[in-house]
Amino acid sequence: MTDYRSFDRAQLISRYGQLTSPEQAWACMDMTRQELIDMIRQHEPFEEQPRPHFPPNALLNRQRNEIDAEMPFTLGSEKKLYFCWEPDAIGAAAYLDVSKMDQRVWNIGEEISAGTMVLTVLATTPPLIVALETVNSLEGRTYDVRREATFAQPISLLDLEQLCDSGLPRSSQALNPHLAERVLKALTGLVENPRPLYLDAGACRVDSESEATATVHALALAQRHDSETDYCDGCQTNVKGRSTVHFFRDHHADLHWDIQDHVDDAALLCADCHRLMHAPTLKHLQRMLVACPGCGARNPKEYFWGMPAFPPDEEEYVVGGSAIPNPPVPRYSCRNCELSFGEHPHWVSEPFAD
Repeated sequence: MTDYRSFDRAQLISRYGQLTSPEQAWACMDMTRQELIDMIRQHEPFEEQPRPHFPPNALLNRQRNEIDAEMPFTLGSEKKLYFCWEPDAIGAAAYLDVSKMDQRVWNIGEEISAGTMVLTVLATTPPLIVALETVNSLEGRTYDVRREATFAQPISLLDLEQLCDSGLPRSSQALNPHLAERVLKALTGLVENPRPLYLDAGACRVDSESEATATVHALALAQRHDSETDYCDGCQTNVKGRSTVHFFRDHHADLHWDIQDHVDDAALLCADCHRLMHAPTLKHLQRMLVACPGCGARNPKEYFWGMPAFPPDEEEYVVGGSAIPNPPVPRYSCRNCELSFGEHPHWVSEPFAD
């Protein structure tokens, strides 16, 4: 049986077209990679003679941009275009949805007037253009804006620079009118004729992200709506903006895929669920099953009593000190509410003798 986990979207659609027909392949336009694999598995038992099928580019673009402004994009008379560079790409992407606009902190270092258009770019690798907005009014650092376009189908800043034949800043600033018009014209062209964006993304790690993984992380957040960015895809706990990316594939694979294929293959998990996905130790698994009696949070830190020869890992242990308290001696400390609980097995309270 073929292992399709390393196939990119073009290869999967081509295989599906072989099993069905080119006309039926259009039905998979909105499917994720996993949904495509499931459909292929359903049709394979009935395969007769394989037929060649080469999917058109339109089938490879699963995401659709949400465009509310009239095309082509233009500035209009006496208006400005402000280039908003977001160095905290993950943080900005988490609050990109229109339902969270009032919570968004803009990286704008100067006053901008009502009517100014704002182009938001995430400082990923490569930088991603994610939104175009018009300022209705402003009060201090709070902006009331109208969303003109959300670019769920990612647009690379490098492609925009190539089309407008000009380098663009890596900081927030107003663009001069001549450059602004060229930028909006090039942006219109990339919306109407999107370019593929390929990334080499491989192993995911719990405690750090590569540049490619961080780019996938930011796009995955930018494509989510309402409160979907707040919760772990696994245990559904509130991650408070601290999600991590897990890829459901061979941890050592370095796959050259379209960025959307990487996003479809990823889950946004809390650190605890992510550790469980990466061959956890028995001790970590046991600790994940322990819940704080105060707040219900799992995976507490464990107390280390006595004087350690070497400093223990502060992420996993709390040093209780050399003075052992009277039993019951706590075993765990909650990471969330810092409640001490449980009974340490080495200092179990003994019942009084009769």
